[in-house]
Amino acid sequence: MVYESSPHLNMNNFEQPVEQQLSQNARDRWLRERYDAKDWNGLFEAAILLNTLYHMERTKSSWAIREAASNLSGICGLDRDSC
Repeated sequence: MVYESSPHLNMNNFEQPVEQQLSQNARDRWLRERYDAKDWNGLFEAAILLNTLYHMERTKSSWAIREAASNLSGICGLDRDSC
């Protein structure tokens, strides 16, 4: 899976590595098996785990964005309100 940036921006493509695609497919299969087996407790536990992981990823993304902005502003000598 590849997400391409606009041709007007100088950004690397956002690509999901093959290893993560395989892991995602395995997790999808496991969830389908739990659903087919009517393992509602297993699905509930998976939902709790996925919710936790989702929020951890949001936290890491926010942190990385703040760090990048801080580092870039320090390198360029700008603050967030500069033109």
